[in-house]
Amino acid sequence: MYIFEALTKIQRNIGRRILSKTTQSNKFERLTKFKVARKIGVVYNTQDMPKKHLHKIIHHFESEGKSVFTMGFVNEKDISGLLPNYKESYFCKTDLNFWKIPLGDRISKFIHEDFDFLINLDLIGDNELQGISTFSKAKTRIGKYFDEYLFAHDLMVKSGSNEVYSLFIDIIRHIK
Repeated sequence: MYIFEALTKIQRNIGRRILSKTTQSNKFERLTKFKVARKIGVVYNTQDMPKKHLHKIIHHFESEGKSVFTMGFVNEKDISGLLPNYKESYFCKTDLNFWKIPLGDRISKFIHEDFDFLINLDLIGDNELQGISTFSKAKTRIGKYFDEYLFAHDLMVKSGSNEVYSLFIDIIRHIK
């Protein structure tokens, strides 16, 4: 088991280095104020996000007149049991390359979406979720502060939260 964990750690470290070399498009516009933002993207790990919290997050934005779209990572090889809809989509292990970097059709549409804000609710710093932020064309990419992923966000929030909804509250507090 130890060898498998060591190989996985090496795999993720190489993946993180590959992500860090990804060049971001230059952003010449000023940061969008939250109150004028219209389109919000949220990326999260489905294991960390209870459905009721996801619905609270979606309702929070919709109650303020914003369109919200979510992308959840499912840590399995098959997601045929999940039904994506207009606002909620998913990706899984089959959408990752060997280095745990997200690729493919399911991801492409989401990362090319012109969000005013992309909120990354990654609690532990995974290539799977940080890759979405890295590749995203969103005007402002926001997430939890990780030394290893400084390249993935335009704004990072230091949060000691170990729970996704608390991280969401911390992020909202900083952008409002």
